[in-house]
Amino acid sequence: MAKKVITFFSFFYVVVLVGQNDTISYRLDEVIINATKKLKENSIGQHVVSLSDSVLTRNIESFTDLIRYNSSIYLKEYGKGGTSSVSFRGTSASNTAVVWNGININSINNGQTGFNSLTVSLNDAIDVRKGGGSIEYGSGAIGGTVHLNDVLNYTEGFNVKNQFVITGGSYNTFNSFFKSKISNSKYSIAIGVSRNSSENDFKLFDTEYRNTNGAYENYGINLGFGYKFNNQSELKFYSTSFSGERHFSGTLPNPTSAREKYIDSNQRNLLVYGFEKGRIGHEVKLAYLTQKYQYFSNKFSDNFNYGKSRRVIASYNLNYKLPRIKAKISSFSEYESAFGSTDVIKEKNRKQFSQYLVYTQDIHKNVSFNVKLRKDFNSDYKVPFVYAAGIKATPISKWYVRVNGSKNYRVPTYNDLFWPGQGNENLIPETSIQSEVGLGYSNKGLIIDVGAYLINTDDKIVWTPSGDSSRPGVWVPINLNETQNKGIEASLSYKIDLGEYKFNASSNYSYALAKDSETDKYLTFVPKHLLNSNLSVNYKKANLFVQSLFNGEVYTTEDNSDDFIVPSFFIVNVGAEYKLYQKKQNELLLGVKINNLLGEKYMVMPRRPMPQRNFNININYKF
Repeated sequence: MAKKVITFFSFFYVVVLVGQNDTISYRLDEVIINATKKLKENSIGQHVVSLSDSVLTRNIESFTDLIRYNSSIYLKEYGKGGTSSVSFRGTSASNTAVVWNGININSINNGQTGFNSLTVSLNDAIDVRKGGGSIEYGSGAIGGTVHLNDVLNYTEGFNVKNQFVITGGSYNTFNSFFKSKISNSKYSIAIGVSRNSSENDFKLFDTEYRNTNGAYENYGINLGFGYKFNNQSELKFYSTSFSGERHFSGTLPNPTSAREKYIDSNQRNLLVYGFEKGRIGHEVKLAYLTQKYQYFSNKFSDNFNYGKSRRVIASYNLNYKLPRIKAKISSFSEYESAFGSTDVIKEKNRKQFSQYLVYTQDIHKNVSFNVKLRKDFNSDYKVPFVYAAGIKATPISKWYVRVNGSKNYRVPTYNDLFWPGQGNENLIPETSIQSEVGLGYSNKGLIIDVGAYLINTDDKIVWTPSGDSSRPGVWVPINLNETQNKGIEASLSYKIDLGEYKFNASSNYSYALAKDSETDKYLTFVPKHLLNSNLSVNYKKANLFVQSLFNGEVYTTEDNSDDFIVPSFFIVNVGAEYKLYQKKQNELLLGVKINNLLGEKYMVMPRRPMPQRNFNININYKF
């Protein structure tokens, strides 16, 4: 089905381009700037990392690698291309919200988003916001949020812009996507399609084995439509689909025994109507989201386990501006009805109504702050009242200080509560208090930000094999009395032009300490040190770039046994791009990338080797 849809859209765009080839333009950079600007306006006191178009293209292979090499987030990946979950500031995967056009898309079954089930290429902008975000994006965003944005722009005359990228590399890995945007002063249309696949059969270190059960293939489709009734009102519709199949790699010492297969798909639809005139703005959203998966313990068998969910969301946002005091008051009302089930859990329905208020003000040309309040009414739990506040001041030219704090919560997922033989229906929501202070410097091409944070969590939900004395050795979820996460994060970006040479450098560093306050043991899978860096040099038609990642060692057991530590590793990727052709709005680039240049033997999860040196080449055509 996906292949037929891709063929149809490819034919559609050929027809459009033939008929309108005298009015083509390309403006992708402007789209990213606008999407990021709106997010930063709502993140006073917090730090936002924005990923540019060139960064997305260089990391098209997987969403996991994109985040791993360009943010301070740690990702657990069960073999290359396998299940991938996130740990932001030492919190669990369900404490990071993935937000698509303002909608939290984390699964209601397990409370998280698999990062290898996301497509890098089809979103216009990807941003990472650090710190508690439960006020705006619902349950669980204690560590931070990852934002996927689709942007619809309008232009004076008729405009068409397109991008086609295809890559091929080691282990029969192929990635491709095509995006097109059509617009005039009244409407805007965006369509994108993607396909990614790999045999993924790399050699497992110095053994005789290969990663024979690691193949994957997935398809993605994005649609967007916007219509301006006039300068005050606009209707927008977004839709995205993903379908994929992954085989789960085996573990040493006997990787050939692996037979697991996983098929998943999701569909998201969002209708938005906005009206703004004078001081008042209104926005209504209606969303319908579905997810489902099939898990085969033996890929040669027809027997499988499954899970599925569907969500209906309706929200209303009212903004009122107070220009005399440079302030804005926003009211958000949201209703959600979520249904989830698996082959072993009967369908459950959770309803929730949320009301939250945001007050933002510039009290001086160099000082701004916001205050956020939220109350949820959940059909299963009594949810605590939560709040957040942030302030940013520029006491000295080019220097700024930022401070933020919040109270956050997370309700148990369906799997936490109802999984047969393992669920715990006595769980209560976890709550946390978070504070952060940061210092930054911004001047032309140089931006530096350093921040320190502290997170105290009560009743944190964790899965452990020793949580229930009546079920010894069985992994069950329990509430811990208290955990504490604290650390330091630093980021740097620098751009400079020296004649015909253009230099662009960025780096992210994280030092994290996450402990169970009762046992004084470190939480599992939280590296103390995480550092990544990117450097690119552009000269005329050529561009060279280097990526590096240092991932500190991690404990994998609750008793912090040194026998089960995953060792630290250091990875270097290098690449080059050359502009073969450029004329008017047409541009053709050829690129090559060598991953793991030093041939590092490393693992992210125990007994699961990752690929050593490998390469890919890519063609990037903008027209």
